[in-house]
Amino acid sequence: MNNTDKAKLDAARRMLKGRIDINEVAMLLELSEEQLKPIKDELDEEMKKIYGSTAAYDMDTGEVLFDNFDDIGADDDLPNEDNQ
Repeated sequence: MNNTDKAKLDAARRMLKGRIDINEVAMLLELSEEQLKPIKDELDEEMKKIYGSTAAYDMDTGEVLFDNFDDIGADDDLPNEDNQ
């Protein structure tokens, strides 16, 4: 196996770990699904060890904080200098 094949398999591992569909990974990296199946099975086993028998899990990170800083540099959170 040459370095190009190793790099493709490494990229495939990272893509599958990121939950990209095996069909898409095979198409993008020009690999067969038969080559990717053992990698996917190994990653699925790792996930079972981490999450147990949970069929689905939610990776919700909650709300995202937005600042109301506008484009002209005014920030409504700060008091006006005139009012101080």
